[in-house]
Amino acid sequence: MTSRAIAPDTVEQRGSELRVLSVRQPWAWQILHEEKDVENRLLPTSYRGRVAIFAPESPDVGALRRLPRIAPAWVDAPRQYELGAIIGVADLVDCHDASWCGEDQYGRAIQMCSPWARRSHQHLVLANPVALDKPVATRSRFGLWEPSARVLKSVLEQLDP
Repeated sequence: MTSRAIAPDTVEQRGSELRVLSVRQPWAWQILHEEKDVENRLLPTSYRGRVAIFAPESPDVGALRRLPRIAPAWVDAPRQYELGAIIGVADLVDCHDASWCGEDQYGRAIQMCSPWARRSHQHLVLANPVALDKPVATRSRFGLWEPSARVLKSVLEQLDP
């Protein structure tokens, strides 16, 4: 059995890849406009780096109904919920479970790492959100995924004009 060596430029290219994180509305909008710094998931990820925020075609209808009660009181911006498109980017800087935030010996949360963090979930910690001027339409997928070359180019052109 022969082993394959990875060329240094391939390693560097892999390190600069962009992933796409599917986040239903209104949560995607809140990441980009309302300082939502944690996305709650059931499964962890080892990926760290820049993620494009994709808003699938189907919003979280229950969250939209509860929105006035769950949005921070200081939010007074008009909301525009794009669907079926990448609407911004952020840095995925950490992923940890709720117990990392602090629990007592009985498993009760002492304090979460963010007001957006939920107990019994993985916390995908996001930083440096940037909304795109023009949403980039793409096919819907769930979770964390790799964009096509066309989508990647369209997103990166808006970040580095």
